[in-house]
Amino acid sequence: MNDLAPEVIYKVFSFLSYPEVYRLRSVSAKFQVMAEYHIYQQIKEKAQVISIKLDGKKNNKASIELEAVHYDVKNRVIEFRPKSLDSKLSLASTQQWSAYCRLLKIHFSGWFLNNDDDQCKLPSFESLSIQDQAMVMYHYQYNASIEKVYQLPCWYENKSNRYLGDKGFILGLSYLQPGQFDYSQQQQMTGLPTSYYSYPTITESTPKPAPPVMDVKWIRVTLDWVLDGMVKSNMQQNQIYQNDFNRLNSLLAKEGCFKYDVLSEPVLNHIVNQHDQDLSQSLIKYVHSHTHECHTRLTRLQHMLEGAGVDAQVIWKYTFAKSYVVGNGSLLSEEDVVRRIQDSEEEWRQKKVSLTRRLYRK
Repeated sequence: MNDLAPEVIYKVFSFLSYPEVYRLRSVSAKFQVMAEYHIYQQIKEKAQVISIKLDGKKNNKASIELEAVHYDVKNRVIEFRPKSLDSKLSLASTQQWSAYCRLLKIHFSGWFLNNDDDQCKLPSFESLSIQDQAMVMYHYQYNASIEKVYQLPCWYENKSNRYLGDKGFILGLSYLQPGQFDYSQQQQMTGLPTSYYSYPTITESTPKPAPPVMDVKWIRVTLDWVLDGMVKSNMQQNQIYQNDFNRLNSLLAKEGCFKYDVLSEPVLNHIVNQHDQDLSQSLIKYVHSHTHECHTRLTRLQHMLEGAGVDAQVIWKYTFAKSYVVGNGSLLSEEDVVRRIQDSEEEWRQKKVSLTRRLYRK
């Protein structure tokens, strides 16, 4: 096939699913470049979009769609930008426990299409008991990419550019504050946050400025991130802008910093804007100050699960774990959440072996 004309190879690719095309990358260097570019072109031709939904809502008023506009061949990163000129979303919340939206979900439209290439497809399990059927459907239909919830950076920081990231994407945004609001009075407002990783607790006595507005600039995602949501078994994702992070690791090592939060805003800002430059003193000072910290409930829980030999992606499978991570409060401790996840995953691991044997035997 290497001797075929590119247009013929692209035609063959068009009959395959994204995961199938992605696996063909390993055939040769030529196939790697063509397969990756084909996926990007198909996303554009099919007008597939990324949706950003505040508080996970499905209504249009609380979400925005972004379309693919550019493919970075060197880093294998697709950039999506808002389809509409109006890319602003009000953070006004209808939740009783919060005056402002602070959570969001990020979904690729291709994740919700029927995928015949599902590696976890099982034969009919109608012969199983109702309880076993429910367990199979619960675990096999779980998609971590769809269930993940992200926490917005604090709106009170008066900066022009803000960043939110995960292993496979970086979201660029900014905040607009309607009307006049004196940020110098923030220390007098007991409900205002004091770091990147905390949010105000709004009470009746707390002065409330008008709801901030989030202006979405772009989101850059890896091909791994796009493909991961299409298969039930999690792919091994590479870090976005891996080469830039490797260079950052080397520069920080010279400063005596060997452990830091790669998803913190100062680090993401460096990767996006100063990745080919030397480290700023502000970044060095920040990393030195936060070297051994896990800043959020989510990162602490992820580290504890990884230490216990459990895939941290399963956090979003369990309601009690999701409530602990994004809720306003929890009756469970971190140790309780980790133990319950461990017990549930071990129960499913043992049950899955016997269920699979019974299903395939039939």
